[in-house]
Amino acid sequence: MKNLSIALLGILIAVQLAVPVTMIQGKEKILQEGTLYKLLTRPIDPADPFQGRYVRLGYRNDYIPCPADHKPDLRYNEPIYALIVTDDTGFLRFIDWSHEKPATGNYLKTRYKGIRKDWQQNSKTRIHKGIRIDIPFDRYYMDEAKAPRAEVLARKATRSTNCWVNVRILNGKAVIEDVFAEGQSLRDLAAKKD
Repeated sequence: MKNLSIALLGILIAVQLAVPVTMIQGKEKILQEGTLYKLLTRPIDPADPFQGRYVRLGYRNDYIPCPADHKPDLRYNEPIYALIVTDDTGFLRFIDWSHEKPATGNYLKTRYKGIRKDWQQNSKTRIHKGIRIDIPFDRYYMDEAKAPRAEVLARKATRSTNCWVNVRILNGKAVIEDVFAEGQSLRDLAAKKD
């Protein structure tokens, strides 16, 4: 009985170690083999008491364009695949979606979040943009001391639309590689002294 208990304890420990190792290996594979994309951001900086400091990232192009009269047959939070291209400026753009995993091309596995409309200040109306999707990579974790300074730098850069994230995407999954403000890595900017 004692040997069985020790064996079960050993198996339990092995499983607990295998789960995080597998998760880390998956993210490392995406970083090494995934296609690199740039995506414009709108950051804010919160803190999570359990996970530490991070720069929270919001994205300007978190939608798939479609005509206003197009009513997608989707439920809120329904999983979909968003097809990706790189536009003329070098940034990621979503072009279409599918219920099924695409056979070709790059895509992001995401969720439907409703209709995206933007407020137009000059005409005082809401303009239909398309279907809004969840961008599953919205936190960029940093050193506890550097995150507040990095967020301030990123906030300044977003006012001039000069803040973006480099993300690697592989088989529908994404991992943030780096965040850039004013053309420089946020980690490098936060490390500099005034």
